[in-house]
Amino acid sequence: MKSLIFLTLLLGLHALAEDQRVTALVMQGDLEERQGHPQAALEDFLDAEKIDAKNVGVLLRVSKQYSDQIDEAKSVAAAEKVAQKSIEYAQRALAMDPRNAKAHLSLAVAYGRLSGFVGDKTKLEYSRIVKDETGRSIQLDPNDDFAWYVLGRWNAAVAKVGGMVKIMANMVYGGLPPASNEEAAKCLKKAVELAPQRVMHHAELARVYKAMGKTGLATKEWQTVLAAPASDKEEEKEQRDARTALGMLSTSLGR
Repeated sequence: MKSLIFLTLLLGLHALAEDQRVTALVMQGDLEERQGHPQAALEDFLDAEKIDAKNVGVLLRVSKQYSDQIDEAKSVAAAEKVAQKSIEYAQRALAMDPRNAKAHLSLAVAYGRLSGFVGDKTKLEYSRIVKDETGRSIQLDPNDDFAWYVLGRWNAAVAKVGGMVKIMANMVYGGLPPASNEEAAKCLKKAVELAPQRVMHHAELARVYKAMGKTGLATKEWQTVLAAPASDKEEEKEQRDARTALGMLSTSLGR
């Protein structure tokens, strides 16, 4: 899951006023990220960690930066390494503040990203972690649209699991947690309700509707994606994908 990633986690400054050097580094790192300089942002956050290694906001920012680096890695080994780092920092943040909703969500996202580099048995283990940690995040903050987005994507992914993986899940774990495209759509609609401006929520909901055979609803969501102003490369990609999807749909209907 790209998130995830996918996500700007909207992390608040977490007890940063105790040291103005940390505050300055975090603010600079946030600016670097907004300007599209992820490596510079990571270096700022790591410098902040050297000053205050127990600051949850700093740890979560580092976790997110490592997670975002996965797609840019030049080899599978490098991608797996940064995914592991993302998990490590999310776990450290969670140890510092077990009731921090963003810490639970960061851990879910990190395990979701790492699942792309492991075998089916481990993937199943990680899938359960993603579900559980996202659920805990929502319990702590039910108004976090990103958490609903992640849960929606989890349902859509598990709903597509093939027969052999399901058999393995039944043998090892007694089955997969319940998941369906219907539940995915419900979660993604909640994400849209909470943050209608986010392109990725509409794009993912469109994909789920298409999988459900609800082409009219999918078309509406793709049109919403195209009508929104793209704020970054990810949203530009979602718009290209939406344009392609609408074109293919139009062709299939003979229009």
